[in-house]
Amino acid sequence: MKYILPFLIINLLSVPFYAQIEITFPTKKKEDLDTYRSDKSIDLTGLWEGQISQLNWDGQPEFTGVTGKLHVEIKQTGNRIKGLFVCRAKFAKNKGYLSYEKKFRGNWNGKTLEYLDEEVDNYINTHKSLRHLETCLKQASLNFYKTKGAFHLEGEWSGQGHITGVDCIPGKIHLTKVNPEDLALEVALTSNANFEQNDGMPVELKWDDDNKLKKIKDRKVEKGKTIVVRSRTINITVYDHKQSDGDIISLNYNGNWLLERYKINNQEHSIDVLIDDNGKQLDYLLLYAHNLGKFPPNTVAVIVNDGYTKQRFILNSDMHVCDAIYFKLNKPKH
Repeated sequence: MKYILPFLIINLLSVPFYAQIEITFPTKKKEDLDTYRSDKSIDLTGLWEGQISQLNWDGQPEFTGVTGKLHVEIKQTGNRIKGLFVCRAKFAKNKGYLSYEKKFRGNWNGKTLEYLDEEVDNYINTHKSLRHLETCLKQASLNFYKTKGAFHLEGEWSGQGHITGVDCIPGKIHLTKVNPEDLALEVALTSNANFEQNDGMPVELKWDDDNKLKKIKDRKVEKGKTIVVRSRTINITVYDHKQSDGDIISLNYNGNWLLERYKINNQEHSIDVLIDDNGKQLDYLLLYAHNLGKFPPNTVAVIVNDGYTKQRFILNSDMHVCDAIYFKLNKPKH
């Protein structure tokens, strides 16, 4: 059987649930406990803390700070479950980061959560050499149990790569609901998960009537070119146009900084991203200049590879104006 390998060990986080219990309750028999564990008595809604692991495989990337917590939100309506978790993991040795959001759903019968990932959004991989690193769309039967008043969900998962659909190396999931008194501390200690600009403030964007960028921070954004791509997963390669002259740039994709204050040269730097295709605004890549180098303006060559064709463009930015490319998805008909 053919397997796809990439996945990471991550920690997950979710919200606590309070159950009030009278101390005069008699000791419960097994059948009574089963009743108390029904979908009417246990609410999974909230934030959870836990771990998803995977068996080791050759070429597995190293991450730094994998003990940091990632947020997973669960919402229960009757026996139906919907949820979202956000991955923000940095590769070891300063090789970039992996970022994506994943929606999931499930069915809850009071004893077992049948878990199923639905889709991946806002996928960004900036690793300097690992291309098309996939996450796994997982399915699992997670068994519920309690220890010292804490709620747990645990089970083995299997899955398929979110790009190719090839089977993943399997692993295990363990989740524990967060105690309410710990929640405020967790929120306070959570690092910037959005890879926003260095001052920690959100990216300031303004849009025109055509749903194209008008300004970022205090700089004007050029109208830019709109290009057609044929796949949701695209690879963006950037390098200094003509000769290296000390240009320092940041690249912004859909509000996320792919590169920040990066001194670009003739060496190619590749990044994998996912086209959102939300029907509201076109996805975009914006060049933000931090200097002009020796030969103004700040100029970057961009190659967009959608797996079908490679398109090459030149972006020019200075200290007052930013250049941009917009992406329109047109999937091929089979």
